[in-house]
Amino acid sequence: MRLTARTETEPAPQAARTHAVRLGLAVAGPLAAVALAYGLWWISDRLLYIGPLDRATFAWLIVVPVWALTPVVAAYAWRPLSRRETILTAAVVGMLVSGVAALLFWTATAHPACEFGAVRTPADLVLPSLLVGVVLGGGLAVICVATLATLRRAGRWAAVVVGVGSGVGLVFLAVLAALPGLMGPGCQRPPV
Repeated sequence: MRLTARTETEPAPQAARTHAVRLGLAVAGPLAAVALAYGLWWISDRLLYIGPLDRATFAWLIVVPVWALTPVVAAYAWRPLSRRETILTAAVVGMLVSGVAALLFWTATAHPACEFGAVRTPADLVLPSLLVGVVLGGGLAVICVATLATLRRAGRWAAVVVGVGSGVGLVFLAVLAALPGLMGPGCQRPPV
């Protein structure tokens, strides 16, 4: 009797491990695509030229398409998840991307190399940075869920169109969200 009870409880830890691995992979898939897009951008930003492409051309031809494929990657990674697991995974991915994007944007804008000092303090750029983070992370989570719904309902090619189209649209929305942090002079003028 004791062996039977032990045998009945043994699969439960295995199922829990399998479930945790499945959720971990569901989070890791879209985060890996975002990290790949960021890494490619970072490399092109440092090198300025990659072959015949300058960094702007490289960004539009390589980095933005990799970013735009993130919702498609998420849709395939999230396909076996239940509705509750999908919402949890989307929230985790969205919060992680939001936090990292806000921090990176704040770091890039808060400390300009100004000879006579910056016009804005780093504290002035916290809210614009948070806005950029929320737009990128929250927007990504929403379009990943929409792409998953399209994959389940309409199929693979419709999901690619929705995911890539929404991903490119999110790039433009993030640029609009970043404008308040980038508008106006960053450095003070020399005293006359």
